[in-house]
Amino acid sequence: MSSVKLTVRRLYKLQEERMVNTRATARVYVGETLIATEEITGMTESPVSKYLHHRAGDGALRVEWDCEGIADMAVSEMQACPCCQHDEL
Repeated sequence: MSSVKLTVRRLYKLQEERMVNTRATARVYVGETLIATEEITGMTESPVSKYLHHRAGDGALRVEWDCEGIADMAVSEMQACPCCQHDEL
C-alpha cells in the first residue's frame, strides 16, 4: 500500500474584505486513477496535511480542486506514513 500526503496550503474566501471560512472539494489522482475525494471546510493560511493510502500503483500525483474562494493544495508521495508508520519499501 502506498501513501500520499495532501497538503492544504491556503483556504479561505473574502467577504467584505475579510477572510472567512469556505469549502473545497479536492480530488487526488495517481496517474489517471482517482484515489480520493476530500471535502475540506474551514480557513487556513498555514499548511495542514492529511495522509491518504491507496493501491493504485505508480504514476504521477496530482490534485484538482473546486473552491468558493482561494485555495492552494499540493500532493506528495510518502515513503512511510507518519500517522500509522506503514512502510511499503
